Amino acid sequence: MLIQLLFYFVMVMVVALFRYLVFDAVDPELLGAALLFPVGALILYVLTKHIEKKEQAYVPKDVKGWSFYHLQRSFSVPKPLFEGDQKRGDLKRYYESKRRFIIGEMVSSNWYVSLEIKIDGDLYQVKWYRERRFSMKEHWEIVQNGELIGQAGTLANSKGIGKRKEVIEFRIGERTLQTITNPVTSTISVHSGDAAIGTLKRNHTVSNVSVMEVGNRDLEALVALILHHFYFK
Repeated sequence: MLIQLLFYFVMVMVVALFRYLVFDAVDPELLGAALLFPVGALILYVLTKHIEKKEQAYVPKDVKGWSFYHLQRSFSVPKPLFEGDQKRGDLKRYYESKRRFIIGEMVSSNWYVSLEIKIDGDLYQVKWYRERRFSMKEHWEIVQNGELIGQAGTLANSKGIGKRKEVIEFRIGERTLQTITNPVTSTISVHSGDAAIGTLKRNHTVSNVSVMEVGNRDLEALVALILHHFYFK
């Protein structure tokens, strides 16, 4: 949104300059409206910094599973990741280039979703990549501590027109996992075959807190739930 406001400011100023050069006309109302965009961008920037501090200060209360506090859809500052009341790591979204950052922020916050997930001594990198131009599917590489361990991709037409089907399929080593959103409860579940092995849902007390339950501390299932949450939210 911040990038969008600055872009609108530039476009309005270009129009104002064009009117002046071609018609020798100055529109005070147009210039006044243009100034609203950088003012709005400044207010949004201050608000964003406040939200970042609030997210980083999150400490879970009466949460037994894994959890994190999520207010911003797009972010570059790490969010703490807890298991119960113990901080186990951080989450961070990033863009691999400035071009992707600008396009993603202007068009859609779920474009070019890449994540870094640190859990104890392990670093998981979920890297977006383009398999084919104009493809309707999204793809990611999953890297653990610098080693490629798997890939993920949305199923065909999962974001198509009509009934929305939110599914991502993961192939990690010899495992195949799927994450699916329940359209009624908005709960995300991760499946191995026919068995559900984990869930992500909103905390009942604080709706911006996402709580995850996975069996046997399955970190790969945890990574799958987090990617699904940030891509489809």
